[in-house]
Amino acid sequence: MAGTSQLLLAVVSGGKAVHLVRRNNPAEAGRGALSDAHFYQADGDRDLVERRYDLAALEEPGWEQTTMCGRAWLVMAGGDDGPVGRSRKPAFAPTCRRCLALMDRLFPAPAVDERVPVVAQLVVDLLRQHGYAEVRRVPGDQLSGLRKAIQLMIKQQLGQPCRTFVHDDVLMVVRESLGDREAEQQAAVEAVEAVLPGREQLPAARPGPEWAVSWSAWKRG
Repeated sequence: MAGTSQLLLAVVSGGKAVHLVRRNNPAEAGRGALSDAHFYQADGDRDLVERRYDLAALEEPGWEQTTMCGRAWLVMAGGDDGPVGRSRKPAFAPTCRRCLALMDRLFPAPAVDERVPVVAQLVVDLLRQHGYAEVRRVPGDQLSGLRKAIQLMIKQQLGQPCRTFVHDDVLMVVRESLGDREAEQQAAVEAVEAVLPGREQLPAARPGPEWAVSWSAWKRG
């Protein structure tokens, strides 16, 4: 469940990501979570799955034809009761980033922390000076609100576009179109690339501490 919506974990043809599928409305016009086509009959797959799951319920046409991210899907991903048919590996959470982002919209928006406008303004000030800023230890439920606040302030106060990146609990912001400060922009880009997946990990203390703001150090008033 996500909010009041019932979702199904599913796999697609190609790729290893686990996707999300919504309940169809009306349910009769949807498709089943699996069907006989997903079983290796010679291996007794159907009998095995039937012992673990309510097979009749899974075959009811109650799910949308595509995943939340818009892809055609093959079969539900097996869960606590084991794999189903040709989906040999159980899954317990979605991994498709687009599906995850769309799922977030099904939950009530979190209350915006009082420090969001304070930290956003600090980021804008740092961008004026360095072309790059990062906010560390940002709570997950505040990342979206903080990014939006920063982007709005940059548009209002600087009139220039920016790029934002998230790595763990660090929000990184790069100001674009720096003109004669191209060297600083390049340094900022390299700083971002250094902590993106596949690169070196974020050090405990980075060079250029004037670029960084700690979320936990700031409160309104």
